[in-house]
Amino acid sequence: MLLSPRLKTILSRFTIILTLCFTLGVGLCAYAFFDLENDMTKKLESKKFLVPTEYFAAPVSFSPRMLITQESVIEMLKKRNYRMRAIDQRILPGDFYSGNRAECSSRLGVALDEKQLGCIVFVNSDVQNANSENETQTIVFQTDGSLSQVFKGVNPIAEVSLEAPLLAQYIGNEPLMQTEITLGQTPTQCLNAIISMEDNSFLEHGGVSYKGIFRAIVKNITSRRSAQGGSTITQQLVKNYFLTSEKTLKRKAQELIMSIMLESRFTKDEILETYINIIYMGQNGAFQVRGYGSAAKYYFGKDLAQLNISECSLLAAIINSPGLYNPFKKPDNARKRRGLVLDKMLELKFITDEELKIAKESALPTATPILATETAPYYIDAVRKQMAALNIPVEGKKIYTALDLDAQNTAQEALQGHLEQLEKKNKSIKALKEKGNSLEGMVLSGDPKTGLISTVIGGRNFRMTQFNRAIDGHRQVGSIMKPFVFLTALENKNKEGQDFTPISLLSDEKFTTKYDKQSWTPENYGKKYFGQVPMFFALKNSLNAATASLGLEVGLDKIVETNRLMGVESDLKALPSITLGAFELYPREVLQAYMAFSQMGQRVITSFIRKVVDNSNKEVYTYSPAPIATADPAAVASLVSMMKQTILSGSARAVILNGFTHPAAGKTGTTNDYKDAWFGGFTPYVTTIVWVGFDRNLTHNLSGSSGAVPIWTQFMKKVATRYPADDFAWPENTEVRTLDEATLRSLNAIKEEWDPFSVDLVFKK
Repeated sequence: MLLSPRLKTILSRFTIILTLCFTLGVGLCAYAFFDLENDMTKKLESKKFLVPTEYFAAPVSFSPRMLITQESVIEMLKKRNYRMRAIDQRILPGDFYSGNRAECSSRLGVALDEKQLGCIVFVNSDVQNANSENETQTIVFQTDGSLSQVFKGVNPIAEVSLEAPLLAQYIGNEPLMQTEITLGQTPTQCLNAIISMEDNSFLEHGGVSYKGIFRAIVKNITSRRSAQGGSTITQQLVKNYFLTSEKTLKRKAQELIMSIMLESRFTKDEILETYINIIYMGQNGAFQVRGYGSAAKYYFGKDLAQLNISECSLLAAIINSPGLYNPFKKPDNARKRRGLVLDKMLELKFITDEELKIAKESALPTATPILATETAPYYIDAVRKQMAALNIPVEGKKIYTALDLDAQNTAQEALQGHLEQLEKKNKSIKALKEKGNSLEGMVLSGDPKTGLISTVIGGRNFRMTQFNRAIDGHRQVGSIMKPFVFLTALENKNKEGQDFTPISLLSDEKFTTKYDKQSWTPENYGKKYFGQVPMFFALKNSLNAATASLGLEVGLDKIVETNRLMGVESDLKALPSITLGAFELYPREVLQAYMAFSQMGQRVITSFIRKVVDNSNKEVYTYSPAPIATADPAAVASLVSMMKQTILSGSARAVILNGFTHPAAGKTGTTNDYKDAWFGGFTPYVTTIVWVGFDRNLTHNLSGSSGAVPIWTQFMKKVATRYPADDFAWPENTEVRTLDEATLRSLNAIKEEWDPFSVDLVFKK
């Protein structure tokens, strides 16, 4: 006899109340029933139990003069599951086409010249506007491998971008991957595979399958082990949402009661859709993979709607034990379990014999390189701390960051690779490693024009140590802060009342100064002194005695003020040792100051966040920096031209020797006790800071050039070379002077075999 829905609800509630009475006693059963039902209904209807904070990486952007090939952009689009279309076809969101010069000229209505190779036209996959022709974005490539023009529709603009990729999702501090999908977006065979393997009577039972429980009991008794479970999909949903996995009679009774409750209150479609969105599907590094939407992308690199029978059956196989049936790590287990799912689907007539044969012969997916899995959490940690500083709660927000996934991955590889080499080949570091001391490091990098920080590597591995050295590390900076001494001088006059210039002579002799009843004697590296030398020579070779004498001449209070203007907020004292960086700074302070150097004294407040959107899609924060003039642009230009010499022939000359040849400026940093090794360097487009050391402040005997420069060089060779090899844009009231060999010899500036016979420096007119 068929029962009406109302009668089924009444009978279900009656069954639940009887079970509760039996479990808890008559006095508590009615209260417990209504309390459980109200709590569960409230959670399911509001759907607030899994509303994550979502973090988005920066979109890939394209602008004129960027160095990138047509083939690499095609690969980039395909990896993001864009569909390639013919040149004469209409393209929709998530589509693109690639054409030659003639095809692009015809399609765009713009005549491309002989230097222009062709174009790629695409529509972002997140575009909602049905009129996608107005949403097309076009990149025009030149024969020299650079971009010449970009268009939105038919209008030339400054930049076009792909959509911002979802980086991570968190529930509280728990990282996960979750892409919400509907039943309508789920292939029927994926649903059939789940039902076949997990609950083939799902459409018939009322939340609990008594036949299934009995069958499981018999199976477990006869096999003398826990060989089979009797839980329905509804019970699994209850266990995942509301309960724990503890194996107690009380928890099992709650599960049975709540499952019957759930079936009486919600439809099968609602239950199944919720289940496929929250079920645990594996681990991607530190991130849980939750639900079928994210599992499809993790295992197959596809949207769920694109999966075939073989792929659907593999996901159903993984549900039972994501670790045991992981196709990347345990392919044999995964293949056998997939076969079992397919056999069940055939038994239930969900697939044919031919479909089963094809699916069983299909190859398993292979793991693809996952970007920044070890260190991206450091970036998210930095974002969370900025959100706290902005006093914006993270819960439920969509946070659009400036994280460049490719750059983050490159920095991670550069840092880990160099530190591993040092631990293998450097005797003292190898000995310390054998005693349990792991050499650490950090990398910070960003766009000096915008102040957006694109890369945060706070250590070698977030799972090993969560201390974020890039954000919270407060270490002595050593010679990396000498440029502040020289900038202070370039903005002031010497004791004779004359302006300091890059060729002003300094005394590089050993001396002692007294202050507060103390004596201080700065010593050069290797205790080698050069007598009278020009300023640029003293800076590029990081001469302590010359720098200290210059700092004392211009005034320690003025040096402190220069640091403040350039963005240093740490406590500084006007002591002689400040000239050699014998004080502690945060890496972000160094990055911000070096960004200002690259922009001729224009400073912007750095940020990890581009914008924040709440769950009603309202922007609650947008990063909009206002440049601050911090120093005389002509003085900064002179300083930068001197810092270029550090890389061309000074303490960081290994940069060029190891293959990075774009115009760049920088400064090495080594503390007196050899506990901290730094390098800060920049091009007009990218500023990067690197630090290497031990958390326990152990002496490692590394200099900035041996400890940090190799990491910086490896990173910049891949990241900074996306941009043109442009020199810095010097201010109008400056001029570039070339010092010839005779001039350099007269200045006592040719001392070593690698010193050049010609040097270009910037002077104020």
